[in-house]
Amino acid sequence: MTISDFGVFYVAAGQKYVDEACKSATSLKKINPSLKISLLSDRELPEQDLFEKVILVEEKVTCRNEGLLFKVKHLYFSSPYQKTLFVDTDTYFTDDCASGFDILNYFDLALVPAPVDTHYPQLDSGKKIECKPLNTGVILYNKNENNDSLFSCWLDTYTKKLTVNSKLKQSDQTSFVEALMQSKSRVYPLPPEWNARFCFINAFCEPVKILHGYSSNIEKIAQAINSAPKSSRVWIPHLKKCIVFKPYTWRHTLGKIKFLRQLLGK
Repeated sequence: MTISDFGVFYVAAGQKYVDEACKSATSLKKINPSLKISLLSDRELPEQDLFEKVILVEEKVTCRNEGLLFKVKHLYFSSPYQKTLFVDTDTYFTDDCASGFDILNYFDLALVPAPVDTHYPQLDSGKKIECKPLNTGVILYNKNENNDSLFSCWLDTYTKKLTVNSKLKQSDQTSFVEALMQSKSRVYPLPPEWNARFCFINAFCEPVKILHGYSSNIEKIAQAINSAPKSSRVWIPHLKKCIVFKPYTWRHTLGKIKFLRQLLGK
């Protein structure tokens, strides 16, 4: 496979996820129309102009864990790019993401922590290490020797776990951190703007670039979450709005009072 310089890569098994990838890629094209985009899938697509390449594989995926393993197996080794921005299919682009490839001039990969994932990594001895997993739904990475070893170890680790327990409750993210603990890859922790899990409370101080999650009103969420894109703000999912904070001013004090009243429903 000829490897191009850089691009965005999706992995989708099943028509539902292929359709999601197309919607996500459409949102990306509106913001970064010149970026190359490729898709790996288990089924053919009708004529389309979203993807530079569509890579077909004949693999059967019948459940959630098989779908996660399908992702882990292909997201790195099947990418046609030297520098890749991999994104899950349930994503929506809201701001320019091309600058992310510059990060890969200095680091092997970059991704966002997953603070709500409590499946901690575990040593062979059985001891749990209290470091949160990283969210593998958005990953910037280089193709290089360090990452070859890292992603191979991740695939081996997760495959072994599913061989022992096909109904494993922890996602692929725990296995990724366990592989990373043995790796020489240099990791940069991306800020939450790169992978905004908008179903949870989040703090932002710059424009959100990628929304990650399911919503029938994703465009409205994109507008609300970036309504004050250069301000320090907290996204409150049940309010579907951001609370902007201005420290050390009377507005900050009033903002806290207003925020508490909103939480209490008064």
